[in-house]
Amino acid sequence: MATLNEFAYNIRNIGRAGQSDADDERLKIDMIKFWIKGYRAKLIHDLTFAGKMIDPQLIQDLGVVPVTEVDKADSDCPECIEWGCNVLKVEIPKLVDLPNNRGLIFIGLIDKQTPIVLDYPDTSFYKRQTRFGNKFHRAYLINNKLYIITKQSNSELKYINVRGVFEDPTKAFTYTVPGCDKICYDDNIDTYPIPMRMYEPITQGILQNELNITLNSVNDELNNARQNYQPEGQ
Repeated sequence: MATLNEFAYNIRNIGRAGQSDADDERLKIDMIKFWIKGYRAKLIHDLTFAGKMIDPQLIQDLGVVPVTEVDKADSDCPECIEWGCNVLKVEIPKLVDLPNNRGLIFIGLIDKQTPIVLDYPDTSFYKRQTRFGNKFHRAYLINNKLYIITKQSNSELKYINVRGVFEDPTKAFTYTVPGCDKICYDDNIDTYPIPMRMYEPITQGILQNELNITLNSVNDELNNARQNYQPEGQ
């Protein structure tokens, strides 16, 4: 599998017809990476439409993720407005746009098997009031913030495991060891999370829909990184 840099440079080389020594660089690598991320997100939505299976190669594991205890109101107000009871909280990268939070593949204990039940924010309270609702740790997601209500108020839960399909894989991080700093995604060495079957449609889409516009703009015939216009008859 390729890294994001390998993927982006390959597309640029195709777009430049292999002319790697040109100094008129309108095909910026950062722009191509932006296109790759956008086409990946759209393709994931299209391929998993109507409940179709999510390819395991799209999933990123955030590792041993620490949680922090906050008041349930989680207010940024300077007056420190509080609700009066505490929950656990962790902020995760933005999930890819799929219905019903399908991009959040797993949230649970660090054994990577014991799940934490994911509820909707507006129904979590009622779920906990059912006969067995308070037998499990439960969580709800608001924007990119996960809030966890433990089954016992004095629970010693300090770390969780989160796996998901994230909109921008480069924003994902990994906690490899409890208590250590997170390791950020590296464009140079980390495998970009897409299956091989997605390389062709992403590359083809960028070449046809994006680079075709770029490459059909005014050519720099003097190779001096400027657009030189010559009036007619001169």
